[in-house]
Amino acid sequence: MPLDSPNHQRIEAQALPLTRREHDVLRELALGNSNKTIAKILSISAHTVDGYVKDIYRKLGVHNRSMAAVIAFHHGILDIPNRAMSGDHRISA
Repeated sequence: MPLDSPNHQRIEAQALPLTRREHDVLRELALGNSNKTIAKILSISAHTVDGYVKDIYRKLGVHNRSMAAVIAFHHGILDIPNRAMSGDHRISA
């Protein structure tokens, strides 16, 4: 089912087998932030973020950031506004 399908239903974020901090890292990862940027935002080391990312991939059964981002969206961790999903990228004046 396409992400922009009107019948698309999200699963509760609590359904993911992640800790609160892993949720935080996943949200930032899904927003496109690098591990270094995530480390700065969350006030942790980049090495710690690397560990969280590996744990997130293992727990979610994914192999890359894109797959993790899709799961984040489906589980309500990453909310993309309807306008972005509809393809309406016009800038209003």
